[in-house]
Amino acid sequence: MIRDPLASRPFVIENAVDQWPALSSRPWANLEYLRVVVGHNRLVPVELGAKYTDSDWTQELMAFGRFIDEIVYPSADKTGKSGYMAQHDLASQAPRLRRDFWIPDYTLVDTGRYIQASGDGDPGNGGVQTNVWFGPKGTVSPLHYDRSDNLFVQVVGCKYFRFYSPEESRRIYAHSQCSLLQNTSQVDVGCPDLAKYPLFEQAQYTECVVRPGDMLYIP
Repeated sequence: MIRDPLASRPFVIENAVDQWPALSSRPWANLEYLRVVVGHNRLVPVELGAKYTDSDWTQELMAFGRFIDEIVYPSADKTGKSGYMAQHDLASQAPRLRRDFWIPDYTLVDTGRYIQASGDGDPGNGGVQTNVWFGPKGTVSPLHYDRSDNLFVQVVGCKYFRFYSPEESRRIYAHSQCSLLQNTSQVDVGCPDLAKYPLFEQAQYTECVVRPGDMLYIP
């Protein structure tokens, strides 16, 4: 299902990484542990706004401790903001985090669908890119595709995914190839404007929820 491009499709391996220290002895669910290991004052990139397709969306370098206190888990006297640390190689900034997980063997499968550009990936990980997505409850990513295969592992909380096959492309209304958002749908999946995008209602999809310890393959 990974190697054959004709058979390739998303699938979940439940409890695939239950043995990771990030889920057991050094749990990332403990935000104070992360604050110590990453560093309260270490600057990290944070996306501000409900979705990156919104007109008021922006980015900011923010102290990691402030990101936790104001966005991930705001105190009662602070209004929670919409923010997301998305696709960031946090383990390169804070190498102690590398003790808490390891690269799944599935990354050794050669799909032949994507050749990494020079400089992509970590030579110490066999060229595999390792990124972290970290946000509060209710964080949403617009419907989009990535140019490389993904092994997505859920460490804390649960995440809902929806998948559309390439055959549904014309029904999900991607942005123009000239746009910076060319890999992203124009449709707000949570509240689609069917008058503007009528074919979206016909688009077939599959869906899943990943939970802590689960691994999801996304071709």
